[in-house]
Amino acid sequence: MNGFYLVGRISQPPEKSETGSGLSLCRLRISVNRPVKDQEDGTEVFEVVLFRGLAEGHYEIGQNIAVSGKISANNFEKEETT
Repeated sequence: MNGFYLVGRISQPPEKSETGSGLSLCRLRISVNRPVKDQEDGTEVFEVVLFRGLAEGHYEIGQNIAVSGKISANNFEKEETT
């Protein structure tokens, strides 16, 4: 099973763009509070990418948001130049 569920606040301005083929996408950074034993709450920041109709929605900094979806790792190799 590959899935997640986040509830938090949008922490930076959304970045809207389109792919070369015209697919709408929107990158959001979501701050999620988590309890930390014997300390103040900790905060984790996640980058979420929305596609198609979801990417065309109106999102603002500070807005509460709940997101569910699947996780995908972006792996790449750095090309060395001399």
